[in-house]
Amino acid sequence: MLTRRALMSVAAMLPMSLGGLALAAAQPAAGALDVARLKEGYRLRIQRILAGGVMPYVDIESSCNAGKLDLDDLAKAMDDCQIGLMALSADIGQGAFERGVRYEDLNTRLLQHYPDRFIPVGNGGQGPALMEATEAFEAGEEKAIADGSVLLLGEYEFRHYPSPRQAKRGDLDRDVNVPLDGPIGHWLFALSERTGMAFQIHYEVEDTLLPVIEKMLTQYPRARVIWCHLAQVRYIERAASYSATYVESLIRRFPHLMFDTAFGDATSRYPLSQQLHARIWGDGGGLKPEWLDLIVAHPDRFLSALDLGGDRLNRIHEYDAKHRLFLRCLPGDVQHQVAYRNAWRLLFNEEFA
Repeated sequence: MLTRRALMSVAAMLPMSLGGLALAAAQPAAGALDVARLKEGYRLRIQRILAGGVMPYVDIESSCNAGKLDLDDLAKAMDDCQIGLMALSADIGQGAFERGVRYEDLNTRLLQHYPDRFIPVGNGGQGPALMEATEAFEAGEEKAIADGSVLLLGEYEFRHYPSPRQAKRGDLDRDVNVPLDGPIGHWLFALSERTGMAFQIHYEVEDTLLPVIEKMLTQYPRARVIWCHLAQVRYIERAASYSATYVESLIRRFPHLMFDTAFGDATSRYPLSQQLHARIWGDGGGLKPEWLDLIVAHPDRFLSALDLGGDRLNRIHEYDAKHRLFLRCLPGDVQHQVAYRNAWRLLFNEEFA
């Protein structure tokens, strides 16, 4: 049964003339999405926030433990922060994996209660499921696409150091190194080419890894790739060749490559290297000129993101404030592009209007 808050949320996104019939119809049935109805709800929410004088944005990349998600609290926080939409994927953690979960259907719950806020996303591609039950995990993702129940695939971890929070608490097990040009990578890039479905990758910036992603982008030129965490470099000595100029060279060569803008603030240090790992910030707290110039020159290739995870969903207000600081560094028209227009075009192959 829908909560009172959920009912109000659904009702608010619908034209008043449709009444109770439209309210009932807004609840998606199992299987294929009613994309037209979702789009209308998303559009109304974004337009409503804009009309209130606030910049809405689409968080293209966050994740959670579906079993521990307080959905009402998260939806309220989105309203408090005036966040437009969120692509919230479910991670299959160790506990769920041990219970036999190979595909977590969080989307049904999200769309049943808050269809105007959440973008249906495939599961997060990470261990243990991705590496220890690869075929079953892949089958779940492919079925979700075939059923028409997702609009985007979640973040796949190919090279991932322990997160700052894990490093601080001494949890160093999450040192992931799955070859991007191995079987999983080829499956994912080919799947995107075949279906047109965009996917996200966490791929640490290192000189030895850059030729591999270029090779995959060349081999699969129609794959729709979102490389998460623009200019996030955790060990600068391992990434001497990475720069705004290098990223621009990728943009010019690979038209379907995009970047999300989830990264730390100007004071954020990676605990294991003690380095400032968001290389986009200048000394004065604004963006370095070369990175600002890159985004302004190619405003259609960057996406808003918060990178909330299961261990930090309660920090949404803090993450929102930091992301809005970044957006305010951009010229007005570019803000709108990065905040929500690029995500809309990515999801629906049309311009927001």
